[in-house]
Amino acid sequence: MNKKRESREFCFQYFFHLQLPIFSEEKNATDEKSIKESIQEFQESTNTLLGDEFNTYVFKQIKNTMLNYSSIEAIIEKYLKNWKLNRISRVDHTTLLLAVNELCFDKDTPVGIIINEAIEISKKFGSEESASFVNGILDNIAKNELNE
Repeated sequence: MNKKRESREFCFQYFFHLQLPIFSEEKNATDEKSIKESIQEFQESTNTLLGDEFNTYVFKQIKNTMLNYSSIEAIIEKYLKNWKLNRISRVDHTTLLLAVNELCFDKDTPVGIIINEAIEISKKFGSEESASFVNGILDNIAKNELNE
């Protein structure tokens, strides 16, 4: 597994472990020291060793996801058909949260890679239907939100 995927999986596990929603955007997203300490504690508890470049990536993704949490949730909810956000699985919710952050607020990685990585995380951690569910939502978001 490449380090970038390992970093994404770490971010997924971090948020999943903390059982979203876990924070108030205003309070925690701007407290970089607390975020870094929390990430470091989680890395130690999971024996996850990432290089400096990937620690920077993990911090950036977690902080940006926290900072944009309400906006990300609104985007996801907009594309759920016949579903409510609180009714989708935590695995799917966490996967979407991180992928939508990267799609809409980071934009350093090509769309196809973000979607493919989210699908792989869904396959690894989700149900049989997770990958196609996540793919459908992210594909619609990419087609509609990124072209506006």
